Amino acid sequence: MNQTRQIHYRLSELEYRKLVTSASQIGLSTSAYAKQLALRSKLIEPKFSHEDAVQLNLALARIGNNLNQLTKQANQGYYVEPEEVRALRSEVNAVWQQLR
Repeated sequence: MNQTRQIHYRLSELEYRKLVTSASQIGLSTSAYAKQLALRSKLIEPKFSHEDAVQLNLALARIGNNLNQLTKQANQGYYVEPEEVRALRSEVNAVWQQLR
């Protein structure tokens, strides 16, 4: 196998010592050990695309903002329409279904 590519990364002193210790315990060079770790790692496919995650985050922020406004209104003694609470609950349920 033609291995011509290099990867460089920085470690703290503690991270480096842990890497060296682990490599020496199984009889590999630090480089070979780091390579094995990288190649054997199992990548987990994200449940959501970046765009979907951004949209969910915005929806949650909007729901939180609306909930805060209703809470402030109720705490100040103003009447909160039950329909507003139901609509907010419906939005929460819609986001919850996307997260499942």
